[in-house]
Amino acid sequence: MRKILSKKSLVSISALLALILTASLSLFATAQEADPLKILMITGGGPWHDYATQKDQIEDGLLERLSNIDITTDYEGGDTITMESTDFHFSRHSQDDWAADFDVVIYNHCNLQVKDESYVKGIIDQHVKHQVPAVMLHCPIHLYQYAEGDAAAEWWDFVGALSYFHEKEDHPNTSPYTIEVLEPLHPIMQNYPRSWRTPAGELYLIIDMHESATPLSHAYSVETDSYTETAWIHEYKGVRVFTSSLGHHNVSMGSDVNLNLVASGVLWAAGKLEEDGSPAAGYEGERGLGWISLLGDTLNGWIESGGVVDWRSGAWYGRELVYPTIDNTVTGESFRLDGDTLIVEGDQRNLFYDGLIAGGMFQNFEFKVDVYTYPGSASGIYFHTSYEEDGPPVSGYEAQINASRTGESKTGSLVGVSEVQTAPHGDNEWFSYYIKVDGKKVTIKVNGETVNEFTEPSDKDDPASLRWGTIGLESVGDGSRVHFRNPMIRLLPDNN
Repeated sequence: MRKILSKKSLVSISALLALILTASLSLFATAQEADPLKILMITGGGPWHDYATQKDQIEDGLLERLSNIDITTDYEGGDTITMESTDFHFSRHSQDDWAADFDVVIYNHCNLQVKDESYVKGIIDQHVKHQVPAVMLHCPIHLYQYAEGDAAAEWWDFVGALSYFHEKEDHPNTSPYTIEVLEPLHPIMQNYPRSWRTPAGELYLIIDMHESATPLSHAYSVETDSYTETAWIHEYKGVRVFTSSLGHHNVSMGSDVNLNLVASGVLWAAGKLEEDGSPAAGYEGERGLGWISLLGDTLNGWIESGGVVDWRSGAWYGRELVYPTIDNTVTGESFRLDGDTLIVEGDQRNLFYDGLIAGGMFQNFEFKVDVYTYPGSASGIYFHTSYEEDGPPVSGYEAQINASRTGESKTGSLVGVSEVQTAPHGDNEWFSYYIKVDGKKVTIKVNGETVNEFTEPSDKDDPASLRWGTIGLESVGDGSRVHFRNPMIRLLPDNN
């Protein structure tokens, strides 16, 4: 029998549809109201950088993290294979009022031997005339030091700092360095980990920082036995300038951490970055800002428990030190990579993050990962935890993963603390798992729906509590098989 809806029900449905339509139109209107952000990228020149690759890394990174942006890329000087050949001018800079067409200009270029004073000053004059912000990446910090007159000094005033050399020991394979944030609450740096060990070296050494510049981060130089700034903001005659010294190697330029920084710097320079580090309305990208992948194409940066190294052996002094990370391999004992999928199957072991992002010491954060469970299988995600050689960690919490395994907590549970009675997903399907820690509050979502909220008692003070710690994944053994993909973390401001 066909059921006939009452007039009251029809009115309710109509009201609901109208509400949905209004919300959709509101979001559409917001996107329409925001003018496209017109970005010019000047790149190329010099035999020292792979700008052919980096231009794509930067462009793809921005398009992934932001929306409503229009990028124009000027790539020239690709044939400058010697230092002497880098005395060339970018063709756009010869055009009248070229800066008037753009909202921000990214410079990632190295025409180092330019000596024409009027060319250098003409670039700066265009930025000032049209009040167009600039983003300087790596080599522009060193540029035009051979220019005639006072062009070099004016360029460095524009950049906000004086610098003309970098660490040279074993160049170009200089040692990686650790970047530490100086202004964690600045909107740009809210999308950056408090510390990050770069994957490659060539640390630029800053001779003098402009009085009006604000350093955002620094790194320690072994060669000079001193700290040197690595990112800063500056204003030159009303023009916002963001500068980062990182980017000599592709592995550094194309990293999640660096691309988040570049995207945040572009938005800040253009006045489109909110105080909390989020993009202004209409510029939010699908990926979002601040998200960092914790897993690459190897298991580098992770440590597997269960006999990876004998911690009880004699003192390390006098013998080779072997760190228990799974370097340059895709296969551990119970954890192995198959393409972009981490397969968890085997004996009871745990896998802990011990990589370059904040040394694995996380306090407030958002974590997300895609998970697939087989029938009768289970796993867990430990957080605020630390390496444990055998058995479950004694510190932190475990967010359970389990749809059908008997006798264990269900997905979304904080094991032994805050239980979820019914699994919010089934086996043989991918689902998204999200964990947020903010102060004493933990929020867990499955497929975008909140399934557990827990606030830790203020007087709780034991190892199994919210302090600091890393992320761990669990292999429960006993025939269990679970897959993970895309583990990512976004660090939030720490508690004072």
